Amino acid sequence: MCAQRTSEWPGFSTWTKFQAEPGPIDEFIFDPLYKWSEFLRTPSYGRIIESPQDCILSIGWDSPKVYQVFKASPEYQQLMDNLGINSTQEHTQIIIFENYNFGCTTTPNTEVLTAYWPLSLSPETQDAVWEAEPLVHTPASGRPSRRCYGQPPVFGWFDEPETWNGDKALASVWLHDWKSEELEARFKRTERRAIPMGREVICPLAVDDFEKHLQDLGALGWESIHVLFEDLNWIYQDKVERYHSLERRRLDRRVLEAVILRKCPELLVD
Repeated sequence: MCAQRTSEWPGFSTWTKFQAEPGPIDEFIFDPLYKWSEFLRTPSYGRIIESPQDCILSIGWDSPKVYQVFKASPEYQQLMDNLGINSTQEHTQIIIFENYNFGCTTTPNTEVLTAYWPLSLSPETQDAVWEAEPLVHTPASGRPSRRCYGQPPVFGWFDEPETWNGDKALASVWLHDWKSEELEARFKRTERRAIPMGREVICPLAVDDFEKHLQDLGALGWESIHVLFEDLNWIYQDKVERYHSLERRRLDRRVLEAVILRKCPELLVD
């Protein structure tokens, strides 16, 4: 039961939640994707900042049909085994994005903002949700010395109803590519909108105006998580190149860990 317009959209994607122990994740667990790399777009993974034990694997697919074929393959089962997922768990959500290259916005500081709507939401209101002005810079706050995001937000709808406060609901999502946590906070603290009110113009904060617009359209509520996404572009390489890429990435993580521990020796565990 997906929002109606998404049948026209190219950004078919799967978002699989899995858990991982603290510390760097061995990217070799994603190697089963290699045989399917010609059908994948902008694969990435990352920890959820608000619940670091939880991680997300995000993959764009050429088509829903390709994904269904993948689900019947041994590579799919191997991937699920590597992620520690069993067949009884609800682990994968399908999101349809308006943009074929939605994954370009998955960065080390990606905000995933999900809004929930009544199942009876009309097609006209669904269109109004899609057309709502997202969190972007506008002239009301003047020209910023530095843009707070790399790319404008990308919009999508969950393919199936989600659960909100115990009830089923339609769910829409915006991916925000904030350049850093500090710039995200600055945007939400300072960016304003110019709203005509009769003969006057009011200038509320952009985030307040956006949330009010969601309320006016009938949103049941919304929530945000932040994901430390890293790309999986090495799956497009051949076997030898993949091995060297993984070794380089492992070494980079060890170096980063060593630097952190030198600066914060209290993190050392006996």
